[in-house]
Amino acid sequence: MKENILDAIPALENDIPPAEFMVQNFWIPVAWGLGIGLLLVGIGLWLIIRHKRRQARILPPTPLQVAFGELERLAEELPPLRECSLRLSMVLRTYLTGQVQDPALYETHEEFSRRLDALSAVPASCRYETRVLLERLADMKYAGDVPQDPQKARVMIEEARSVMSNIDRARSMEALAAAAQSK
Repeated sequence: MKENILDAIPALENDIPPAEFMVQNFWIPVAWGLGIGLLLVGIGLWLIIRHKRRQARILPPTPLQVAFGELERLAEELPPLRECSLRLSMVLRTYLTGQVQDPALYETHEEFSRRLDALSAVPASCRYETRVLLERLADMKYAGDVPQDPQKARVMIEEARSVMSNIDRARSMEALAAAAQSK
């Protein structure tokens, strides 16, 4: 069983020229290039989709959330009643500007009172209580020396919270009704 190792090695055929092994097919590099290009495009699309999903999860706070945060800070600090009314008026006017695009933030109380379309974007069921609260806050702002009354400040803060919640709830109901009516 001893065989010669040299006999086990196959011999090359002499009639195949070495240049034959150097011939390349044109389509092989094109296929590799397309494959790599498609892979890179796929990775790019995946990264873009992933980035958009991540951005969609991080939504900016709504005007209601911002206003409630301000009310929480105001409730913790409980400043003097005049300052509290000033800050509450700013929070409420900022909320109205952000939520219903009412320009109340950019007007004086007199301009706001004279404007015929003031609070027209606020749901009808909430206009009266919003106007009454803004009037009370304005009266307190211009009253001069108002004694410190933490209980009254808390009541005003809760009233502002209630007004903003009612506006948000009424707007949601109007949006649902409009969506149902459009179908």
